[in-house]
Amino acid sequence: MTAQTEAAARGLLLPPGVVQPFLLLHRHDDLHIMGFIEGHPKYEAVEAMIQRRAASAWSIRAILTRHDQTQIDHVNDPHLLTRMKGAKREIVQRPIELTLEDTGHARRARLAFVSGDGEPVILDLETIGPPSPERGGLTDPAGHSPDSSLPLMLRRASTLAAPTSRVIVDGVEYRLPEKLSTPAFVAQEGFYTEGHDMGVLRAGEVALRRLSSPERAEVGARWAFETPDGDRLDYVIDARTPDGELILSKDDGSGETLTAYPAGDQLDLTRVYVPSEPLGAGGLTLSLGPGGRFGLSMDRAADLVTGQAATTPSAGGAIMALRPVEPAWAAARPVTVTCTQKGDRLRFVTTIGPG
Repeated sequence: MTAQTEAAARGLLLPPGVVQPFLLLHRHDDLHIMGFIEGHPKYEAVEAMIQRRAASAWSIRAILTRHDQTQIDHVNDPHLLTRMKGAKREIVQRPIELTLEDTGHARRARLAFVSGDGEPVILDLETIGPPSPERGGLTDPAGHSPDSSLPLMLRRASTLAAPTSRVIVDGVEYRLPEKLSTPAFVAQEGFYTEGHDMGVLRAGEVALRRLSSPERAEVGARWAFETPDGDRLDYVIDARTPDGELILSKDDGSGETLTAYPAGDQLDLTRVYVPSEPLGAGGLTLSLGPGGRFGLSMDRAADLVTGQAATTPSAGGAIMALRPVEPAWAAARPVTVTCTQKGDRLRFVTTIGPG
């Protein structure tokens, strides 16, 4: 991008023929449970994001975090597995057992699955009391999986783990480390959250073949792409505002929308909205404004992460960069999308972190 076009951009000027280069995902879960593990030689923590699908059916993503901060996902839902395709993460499909108890003054959750290494894992979490909005808020991911995502995790109501909580790995019982001790109660390093929203800008790789691009930016025009698996990926212009901004939708029933200004054979991207799974439970918005400003928001909280965005030319394509500034933990997870084009073939490689 030249200095002139960069200064004139109202959002982020994309390379020619590119519509939406970012790997964005939003999921609302009914529950999030987590326990840190004291004394295990390999694992630091186990957690699970849990979404109710029916009276007795759950979509669950259970995560084991190792001491080197790498993670492995265990997923019991084939649909969720498909949505995570292309992510730069270790992912295995596993049956997962879950039982829940609510005594009114406390909660208990018992999660059981077999790890990617074949170890039976049980998280038996009891709480010190009911979840409270006072313990809600944005979670700092610390150093967990630092090169796989820029995550926004928003807790609606949370509570801490009681001393009776435990983790069992391969038949060996481990306690949770103590988090705080007061005259009224003792709490361990474990968390139980009711209402958990997670928006992610993730690392990964996408390859596309461009089938067609519109000659004119008019309502009904579409960009058509094909994945290596032969699936169609289309973006359609649904409307054009009086000032010329385009409103587009991803034509796959997902509800993804974006706004952009036409700039010759390029798009000046101003907003991407990815709705939750399931639909109607919120969503993740990437906003891109003048001066290279960007923000990541979820429905109940605006600009949870803010920073600077820029596009620079590179050999055979362009590099799109998002550099978070606030909050401080997000600054350690810059996002770089390298786009290369050869004829009608496009390749997007997203990396997270300073490397």
